[in-house]
Amino acid sequence: MTAIDSAKNISGYWPSHWPAESGGPRRQKITSSAGLNLQTGETLDSTVRETDGWAVMTIQRNPGEMYLLCGAALGPNESPPTFRSYDSHGWVERVDPISLQTITRSIDLPSGGWLWCGALVAHANGDIYAVNGNYIFRLDSKCNVITQKELSFDGPFNGLLVMADGNLVTRNLGFRENDQAYFIVLDPENLEEVSEPLILNQRCMGRFSSDRSSSGEFIYTTTDTDVLRLKYLNNSLTIDHWKRSYEIQGEVQSDAWDTTIGDDRIWLMDMGRPPGWMTPGKAAQRAFGFSINDENEQIILDNHRLPYAWNPGPPLFDPIRKILVHYDSINGGIVGHICPTNSQPQMIWRFEANNYLQMMAFSDTGELIVENAELPPHFGGDVLKAEAVVLNIETGEELGKANTGSPSLGMFSSPGFSRDFYIASLLGSIARVFVREE
Repeated sequence: MTAIDSAKNISGYWPSHWPAESGGPRRQKITSSAGLNLQTGETLDSTVRETDGWAVMTIQRNPGEMYLLCGAALGPNESPPTFRSYDSHGWVERVDPISLQTITRSIDLPSGGWLWCGALVAHANGDIYAVNGNYIFRLDSKCNVITQKELSFDGPFNGLLVMADGNLVTRNLGFRENDQAYFIVLDPENLEEVSEPLILNQRCMGRFSSDRSSSGEFIYTTTDTDVLRLKYLNNSLTIDHWKRSYEIQGEVQSDAWDTTIGDDRIWLMDMGRPPGWMTPGKAAQRAFGFSINDENEQIILDNHRLPYAWNPGPPLFDPIRKILVHYDSINGGIVGHICPTNSQPQMIWRFEANNYLQMMAFSDTGELIVENAELPPHFGGDVLKAEAVVLNIETGEELGKANTGSPSLGMFSSPGFSRDFYIASLLGSIARVFVREE
């Protein structure tokens, strides 16, 4: 049975409640941090800070230690990813978990000119690793750069995992028709490549996940039509025989983003490729589940039904309650399914909202963090509107909501330390949402 990232410390990662994007290598987005535990009559409030950059995500190290990754802000008429030969640096900072103000900040971190949402992780060795554009950095707990490396591909990188032996794996963003996927394994000490990159003659757009079991250590990644599995052994990656397809004949789909792993299944959504990249997709939004062990099992959830769907991130699967949450950002609608082991899912609720957020949930209370937002003027919308919404993951009931300043647009939510959580925005804001004390 697939392990639960939040249930115990993960080899290679710092022992915190949220050491990396999505909470861990399986991208289950379930945290063992104490939930909000919202009671009748309690309400939510928020503190919002503008970073003047592209706020990507926060992670935790020790209790009270929160780190924020920022990239360079998009300019007028720029859409991600974009290349800019000037003013393209990012940075990492440790921030106060209550006020969100900077405690200490790294120097400007080069990106090779590429503006994209990178990655951040707290390693078991105590240091922080960041990806920005086509550079990777090792920083100490005070955000001092220990070493940095320009990666061997001219394009932005998307995602960063720590393997059980402590090595790092990253991969470029496949955003052009003929992009190949470069998976690079790096030594955490000096950031040197420890083996030849694994190159796939297919583009891989979404971030990737990894699983560790008695069968070995594997990475799951999406192409424009398939889910592939890579085997990690002795510092190297090789293509495994395991493969599943999410292509539906006759439909004009677009690429999936990340995979999430839970209950011996791989979960994902199609229709992720942004409208400005290549040929737009025309299909309705679907979610997919594939058994790791049974090649004949394929789950297709077709509940949204409106054409020209789009989403900027993956679904959420709660492996404790076996609930899958998926959404259509453009047309609206967030849907929950109960997914029993070895049987077909059943829809249990629907909530009307336009979610652009990389969701998360608290394992103890079942409080699910989603978003209700509109496309901002920067991307052709009319207004700047964004609210964090807390739902009961088992019923879809709204428990509370608060303003977050600007829509996340695919950026990450993460848990706090005291009945609170955080939401980052591509437009530069970072919001702390908390239970108001009366």
